Amino acid sequence: MKKYLAALLASVASLAGMVSVANAATTAGTFTVTVSLTSACTVAAPPGPSLDFGTYTAFGTASTPAPTATVTFTCTRLLSGTTAVFDTLAAGSTATAASATPGGAGVITGLQYTLTAAAGAVVPGTAATTATIGTGDSRPWVVTGGMVAGQAGTCATATCAATQARTLSYIF
Repeated sequence: MKKYLAALLASVASLAGMVSVANAATTAGTFTVTVSLTSACTVAAPPGPSLDFGTYTAFGTASTPAPTATVTFTCTRLLSGTTAVFDTLAAGSTATAASATPGGAGVITGLQYTLTAAAGAVVPGTAATTATIGTGDSRPWVVTGGMVAGQAGTCATATCAATQARTLSYIF
């Protein structure tokens, strides 16, 4: 009986070795990849660009009466948006409604100034690939300041210097 069982096991083992890989089969299943993308824009961390009127002599003019500064937003590719608005957080500041050419005004060291902004040309980002993550679109806004001549200003010493933080918000 032991001989018979040993022979049977040997036969089964040899048959198992004969099973061909050619008889292997494959099957495929499909699935869906999904995502919900929330578009956004970012701007470089402060300190941002400076809108510098230079030196202003009381009752005279600013050494740079119409300075410019560019604020660049990096946004989700192909995101549309064409309006911006200035903040009104600084004491005495004002802003027009959001528009394609927003305006604002303020007072710094007793000198009144105005602000306007205009969108520059969008610089397209690059598409993501399996090798790279891609980049966002660059959306520059050129801010122009204005300071009229003949203002007295406010200063208790021979010279005063001041800075004032203002914000331009891009609406998309």
